[in-house]
Amino acid sequence: MYDKGNVLKQNVTMIISAFSKHIRSYQADIPPVIILIRWIKDILSKEPENNIEKVIHEEIAIKQNESGLYMLLGKSKSGANLIESLYKFALSYEQQNFVRWIHSVKASDFTKQKD
Repeated sequence: MYDKGNVLKQNVTMIISAFSKHIRSYQADIPPVIILIRWIKDILSKEPENNIEKVIHEEIAIKQNESGLYMLLGKSKSGANLIESLYKFALSYEQQNFVRWIHSVKASDFTKQKD
């Protein structure tokens, strides 16, 4: 029997895994949410080459507002869930980078230097 919910979970996991591999190639000073939007924009600007890109084309649209800002839109409820999952992953990746940074500094790094 076809379990649509399980297929959607597998697609989300597969896409988050692909984004995870993609985001590792960027420096920590670029916000992960910006990387996410650029990644999806790049995928949507060309013909899909694999199943991940096919799902993204099927489930996500990108729109630009009057201010020139981009917004991701789910074409369906599953597309909205996919965007939410990717967004939460990007935020958690940013949080993880912050935690790594905070563990690498000492309290003395935050004290004001005397002239």
